[in-house]
Amino acid sequence: MKAMLKSHLKSLALRIVCGAVSVVFPLKKKKVFFKSYHGLRYACNPRFISEKLHELVPDYDIVWSFKNPQKIDDFPGYARSVKAGSLSECVEMFTAKICIFNAGIVLPCKRKGQSFLDTWHGDRAFKRVDESADGKVSLADAYRIMDVVLSGSDYADKVYHDAMKFKGEIMHCGTPRNDMFFCDSSARLENVRKKLNIGADCVLTFAPTFRGVCDGVAELNFPVLLDQLEAKTGKTWCALIRQHYKVKVSDNWNRDRRIINASSYPEMQDILLASDIVISDYSSLVGDYVLLNRPVFLYVPDLEEYKSGRGLYFDIEKSPFWYARSEAELFKKILNVDAESARKNCRDILDFYGHVCEKGNASEQVCQWILGRS
Repeated sequence: MKAMLKSHLKSLALRIVCGAVSVVFPLKKKKVFFKSYHGLRYACNPRFISEKLHELVPDYDIVWSFKNPQKIDDFPGYARSVKAGSLSECVEMFTAKICIFNAGIVLPCKRKGQSFLDTWHGDRAFKRVDESADGKVSLADAYRIMDVVLSGSDYADKVYHDAMKFKGEIMHCGTPRNDMFFCDSSARLENVRKKLNIGADCVLTFAPTFRGVCDGVAELNFPVLLDQLEAKTGKTWCALIRQHYKVKVSDNWNRDRRIINASSYPEMQDILLASDIVISDYSSLVGDYVLLNRPVFLYVPDLEEYKSGRGLYFDIEKSPFWYARSEAELFKKILNVDAESARKNCRDILDFYGHVCEKGNASEQVCQWILGRS
């Protein structure tokens, strides 16, 4: 009852602020407001749209909302930041012609003349997204106010319609954060390797999803796997560990210098770019990684438990994804993979999602949409 009352009061307050801002401040046609993961990071699709927008029209006013603006790395000097949840954030948001989000945000209103766009952050996701992970927010409520959403596949369209009950415009342009996979990203890759202190020839990345418990998925014996990969390939290997921020990286992993904790690195796509092999489970990142035609494996020892709990949109065991239920099975599959079979597997996965329209120009298409409404 208290939570419902709090929600109603917050909604009423936002309506009052929106009305007041509309009276006092003009709507700025060359201003775009961005918020990614509810203000946690300068990352994902909004980041790449923001950067492309500045490249195309440097005079635009770009404003980002963060929970902790002072802790954001790599934030560009040409953009402004505002603290999430503040009155200043409301003023910045309700004076921007365009507002861009990536995780569904429940807003009771918007100003006349404003356009809201949501990029989502998992075009080819596995897990059900009918509501937020904590069960507090219905995504149908969040997407009711959006004018446009981005899609990179038939699969994404279905999720928007079925889970989010979205009835607005779907822009079939692909995923802005994946644009880097279609251009010369050698300089970016070099920078990523430097920031993460990667000295090895090859990179294996482990990026499991969050399961709602702080211990995360069962620990894998990466020192043994790295030894086996080095013996087989004759190259040096390292492992990047990308855990959820609530999950601690194993102390055993910290003892091997070849294992690097990349959990706090802001941009997941940079990590994918640097990876030669990826291990995940129920994360949409694998649907992005296959665009690089490299080996990807699902480690799902808790598959039955996960299906009966959070729920999945499709049966992994009947999909083209390579999966393993045990460490021994996973390591065997990784050690026996070859480049050609990996490329074929990636093509099969993309076909499975249906009409994947990633071309490397999603950010530019969104920017043209922005310019057409400014």
